[in-house]
Amino acid sequence: THSSQSLCRELDGDCFHGAMALVAPLACVPDGRIGRCGGECESSAALPPESHECWSHPAFASAVLAFLPIQEQLLCVSRLSSVLREVFQVHDADSNCWRELCENLCAEMWLWIPPSSRERALLAGTHGSWRGLFDELWPLRHSFRLGGSNSVASAKARTGHADKFRLATFCRFRPTRGAHSCAAPRANSASASAVTLPLHQRVALLRQAQPQLSKREAVERVLTAAQSQESRGGEESAAAQSGFSSSVLSVQSGTDGSVLTVSPGCGLRSFQFGHVFDGTAAQEDVYGRCGVPLVMDLVNGVNGALILYGQTGSGKTHSMFGPPHPADAHRGLAPRIAETTLGAVADRRALGIDVEMRLSYVEVFGHELYDLLGDERSDEPTVTRRLLQGDFEVTIDSAADLDSALALGDSRKRRAETEMNERSTRAHTLLVFRLVQRLPGSTEPPLSSQLFLADLGGSERVTKSRANEGAKTAGYAPWSEYYESRRRLTETNHINQSLLALKRCIHALNERQLNTAREASKRDIPVPYRDSRLTAVLEPALGGLARAAIVVCCSPEALHAEETVQSLRFGELCGRIEHVRADRSDHSKEVAWALKQIDEQVAEIERQIREKERWEWRETVRTDMVDASTAATARLNSSEEMELGGLGAVEILPDRTSSTEHREVEHRVWGQQLVGAEAEREQLEALLDQRRQLLAEA
Repeated sequence: THSSQSLCRELDGDCFHGAMALVAPLACVPDGRIGRCGGECESSAALPPESHECWSHPAFASAVLAFLPIQEQLLCVSRLSSVLREVFQVHDADSNCWRELCENLCAEMWLWIPPSSRERALLAGTHGSWRGLFDELWPLRHSFRLGGSNSVASAKARTGHADKFRLATFCRFRPTRGAHSCAAPRANSASASAVTLPLHQRVALLRQAQPQLSKREAVERVLTAAQSQESRGGEESAAAQSGFSSSVLSVQSGTDGSVLTVSPGCGLRSFQFGHVFDGTAAQEDVYGRCGVPLVMDLVNGVNGALILYGQTGSGKTHSMFGPPHPADAHRGLAPRIAETTLGAVADRRALGIDVEMRLSYVEVFGHELYDLLGDERSDEPTVTRRLLQGDFEVTIDSAADLDSALALGDSRKRRAETEMNERSTRAHTLLVFRLVQRLPGSTEPPLSSQLFLADLGGSERVTKSRANEGAKTAGYAPWSEYYESRRRLTETNHINQSLLALKRCIHALNERQLNTAREASKRDIPVPYRDSRLTAVLEPALGGLARAAIVVCCSPEALHAEETVQSLRFGELCGRIEHVRADRSDHSKEVAWALKQIDEQVAEIERQIREKERWEWRETVRTDMVDASTAATARLNSSEEMELGGLGAVEILPDRTSSTEHREVEHRVWGQQLVGAEAEREQLEALLDQRRQLLAEA
C-alpha cells in the first residue's frame, strides 16, 4: 500500500487514481484509503520497513500502469521522475517497459503481434528494439475505428500522411553447386572473364597492402606496371595479368551485411542490404526476418508484398515454396506465412473478431493472367481489377484447405527445363492473401488488407539459358511449328519485359522520395504501374500505407557473376527508397573483411589437410620423348686393334639422318606421395590466389 501511494505521488495525475482503485482489491486495501495522496498512508506504520521500497520493482510498476488507457500510460511514462525512469528503464529501448507497452497497445487497440516469444523477439530485432516496434504499431491504433480498404485516403486518415511506403531489402545466396564451395574461382578460370580494375581501385589496393607508399608513388607504380603489361600483350593480356576475374569476393552475412563483388565495368563494388543470408542460412531464418513483419502488418490491416527477384536458378522458388515434398525444416516462405496467418485468424476469432481469410493463386505471363485455382486464362484489361476485387479468391478455413490450394496451384504452374535450371518457372507466380476483419458489434466497414507473395520469373541471358535453341525462322516452317519452336524464347522476353517495368516503378518511387526530401517540385512524379500486368497487380503493395520486402536471390558461382551484380544493383536501387545511399567508393573495410574471411577459411582448410593427408607409396607412369629414328649410330670393327690392345674397336658413325620424329617412352616409377586431401589442396590454392589479388600481389 505504501509503495502504491509513493508511486502515485511521483506520477501526480488524476488518471492514476483510477488505476490505484483497480489495484486496491489485489493489495487487500479498503477502497476508502486510496485517493490523492498528500502525505503518508494511514496504514504505512503497520507495514514492515522493507516493504516501503517494493515500489521500485519494475513488475509492480508495470502492473499498475497496465490498468490505464494506453495514451495515459504514455503520459505517465513521460512524466516520471528521474528515479522512476530508472525503475521503468525508459531509456533502454529494449526494456520490459517498452515490451509491455507494445502488448498493452495491442490489447487495447485490437492489434496483433505473434504469440511466440521467439517471433516477438525477431520482430523487435527487425525494428531495432521494442521501442521501434512500438513506434511502428502506434500509427495503426485507429485501423479498426476507420475500417475500410487500405487506400491512400485511409492511410492519410490513420497516419496523417499518405506516402508512407516502406521497402526493406534482403539478399540471399544459395549454396554453391559442386564440390568446391568455399573459394572463388581462380583468375585463370575459363568460366570467368578477366577484369581490369579502375585506376583508383588499383591504387587503393596497393596503398592498403603497402601503407608506406604515398598516393603519387602508388599511382606511378600502377601506371608503370600497366604500361609494361600492355606492351607485352595488349589490353586483354593486362586484364588477364591483373589477377582478378568476375566473381563474388566475400559475403558479410547478418544485419546490415554487405556483398563485395568484382565485375567488368565497375571493378570492385560493395552492396549493402538490411540483412544478408549466406549459403548456410536456413529457411526459418529467412522467414523470421522477412515474413513475420509482413504477417503482422497483414493482420493489423496494412497491405504488403514479399518479392523474390534474381537470375534463373538462383533459388527464388526454393526460398518461396521450398523443394518438392519438403520436410518441415525446408518449407518455404509461403507455407510458413500461411500457417502463421491461420494462427493469427484463430487468435482473432478467440477475441470475438469476425475474420475471413481468402487466397488467390495466379500466374502472370506477359499481359495474360492465369488463375491457377480456377483454371481460367484472361488477357482482358479488366482482369487486374477482377483479381484485386477478389473474383479469383477461395476461402481458407483450415490447414487442409490451404495445403490443397497450394498443391493444386503448384501442379498447374508453367515450368520448363533450361540449361540453367531443370525446373525453371517460366512466368511470374503470385499468391495473394486477403484478410477481412470486423470488430464485434461494429457498424464500421470491415477492415480489408492484402499480402502479395511474388515469385518472379528469373531474368536470364538467352546465350546462357539456350532458350533459343531449335527456334525456327519465319517463312521456312509452318506457323504452328514456328510459334512452338519459339515458346521458350517468348517466355524469356515476357519475363524480362515485366522485370524491366518493375525496375521503372522502383526508380520512379525513388525519384518521388528524393523530390519530397528536396522539396524541389510540388508536382508528384507518376509511377508507371500500368506498363505491365505484373506491376498493375502489385500496385496496392507498392505505394500508400504499405510495406514491401525485396529478397534478391543470387548465385555465388563466377560463371554468373555479371548477372549477380545486376541483381545486386536492383536491390541497391530498392534500398534507396528509404535509406540515403552511403559513400561506397572506399572499399577498405570490405576488403579487410574479405581478407579476414579468407584467412579463417585457409586456417580451416589447412586443419582439414593435416587431418586427411598421408604419405603413400604410389606407382606413377612417366612419359619421355625420344628420337624415333632406328638407324645405327655405332659400328663394331672386330678385326681392328684397339689402342690399349686387343681387337674390337668401336666406331661412332656420323648422324646423316634428317628425321625430326619423336616417340613417347613410358617409365613406371615408384615413390611416396601425399594423398587424401586433393580437393582441399585445390581449394587452398584458389583461396591463396584470391588473397594475393586483394593484397595487390598478383
